[in-house]
Amino acid sequence: MIAVLAMAGQQDARHRVPPPREAKSCETAADPDERPKHRFERKGGRTTRATVRTDGGALTVDGVAQGRDLGRYDKLDVANPQPRLTSEIERDPLLARARSFLWEHWRDRRPAYLIVTMSSVDARSTAHIFVEPDETGRWRVYRRVVRQTDEIDDLPTAYSVEWTIGVGWHGRRTPLSLGQAPDPTKHVLEFRDKCGDVEGSL
Repeated sequence: MIAVLAMAGQQDARHRVPPPREAKSCETAADPDERPKHRFERKGGRTTRATVRTDGGALTVDGVAQGRDLGRYDKLDVANPQPRLTSEIERDPLLARARSFLWEHWRDRRPAYLIVTMSSVDARSTAHIFVEPDETGRWRVYRRVVRQTDEIDDLPTAYSVEWTIGVGWHGRRTPLSLGQAPDPTKHVLEFRDKCGDVEGSL
């Protein structure tokens, strides 16, 4: 009996996921002069130095999965390592494939590990994105961005994913209308944190 309990404990430990990256409070108002870096930190984001290496075209670091059992995750790795303009990246068909993969797993509540590598004319980065339940069973999207500058950004954890269309005034997108089918080649997925604020997109 003790051996069975010990084995169960080992399995639980192996399936653990890291704690969320979240704002301490949703009541804390942003300073009118708040810079993007300070907002990132206020919302729970964190940047750390890391020894970055290339693995099959993707940028990664030791322990990028933070102890997750990746055998439980469906995986998709998409990369376009050729430098491109921002406008070209936004229309890249690889992004449509990545959006579809992420959305299907989010909608169906299936664990997924998405790796997206893109290069602009002056930078390259790889996003490591995990669709998963947290320790309480709440589904989330946990994102890590590994940069060629030997840094890794842990982005604010998202608990809501929705399709959006266009970019309106002030750079804001609007959700698709009720019943409108998403087109991953044109529409964008937006991520919202625990406070309901948009914290990134794909």
